[in-house]
Amino acid sequence: MTTDRRSPVDPEIARWQVVSVDLLKSDLVAGRTPGPPAPTEWAPLLEQLVQTSRSPSAGPHWWTAPHAFLGNVETRTDPRRYYWDGMKRIGRRERRHVFFQFTLAGWGCFELYGGAPQRIPPGKGFFAVVPSRHRYYLPEGSPGWTFGWVGMYHPYLVERIANQVATSGPVVTTAPDSPLVAVAARLVRGAFQKDFRDRLDVETALFELVVAHERLALKLSDPGVDRQRLLEALRGRVMADPSRPLDVARIAAEHGMSRSHFSHYFKARTGLSPGRFMTEVRIQEASRLFLQTRMPLKEIAAACGFINLSHFAQVFRRFKHLTPAAYRQAIGGSRAL
Repeated sequence: MTTDRRSPVDPEIARWQVVSVDLLKSDLVAGRTPGPPAPTEWAPLLEQLVQTSRSPSAGPHWWTAPHAFLGNVETRTDPRRYYWDGMKRIGRRERRHVFFQFTLAGWGCFELYGGAPQRIPPGKGFFAVVPSRHRYYLPEGSPGWTFGWVGMYHPYLVERIANQVATSGPVVTTAPDSPLVAVAARLVRGAFQKDFRDRLDVETALFELVVAHERLALKLSDPGVDRQRLLEALRGRVMADPSRPLDVARIAAEHGMSRSHFSHYFKARTGLSPGRFMTEVRIQEASRLFLQTRMPLKEIAAACGFINLSHFAQVFRRFKHLTPAAYRQAIGGSRAL
């Protein structure tokens, strides 16, 4: 007769492993119930995560809280069933942990105790340190909320995120192609697939999330650098084809934001409205054409995206305080108009 010498399984470890699998089989997983439509720029990522969610894996024996993480992609549509309080959700034996949640479709709310609710649409996410004085929830009036989330328990990484949140705040601005979202999406996929080589591979992926968060905060902490980056990026988009004016809503979508959110974001960092800045870039291009070419006014107006000569003259005068003809004469233009 032989004796089984294996160590008994810790009940907390067993419970955590069961929970980590049950989460991935729930009807709340995105794609299993109807939810709000994702904006065009977020739809491919949502589809990737939904596809991954169809084959969840239990993972290796070491997939436990100290060495791994929780993750999911969910759709919530019932405000009565989705409300988390950062001071009430932790049990007596549960260690400090942190969640990163990023919206893919619809929206929900995040708020600090005593603060106003912040809407979290696509293009926004938040870090929730548990325990801390915050809450997030699906409010009445929302069409639903589809989001990816990652929860980690690694003490060192949780402490780093908590320190960064204390400095820069919990809410972050994201984009589908941002490093932060790319790492988070990789972790959500990994929560379903458990396709890491070992626990060190998992720790590396979690560390990349922490670093992406810190880099984002560092970039935003230097307004001079951020201002120049935003201006140059938008100038480049306009100059790619000045004859075709860009709508602010389209630029906002490329940044994963609504038109209103992007306008506030851009102005807060540059002191300019994006619409006015794009018009200024086209007027600058018109000024260059006056100086370096003999093109007729009508052709310059068309090349710079103005619907007709009258509109061009009106806008040009607003920026240069001269009519186009007077400006050309002032700089020595010689072609008859």
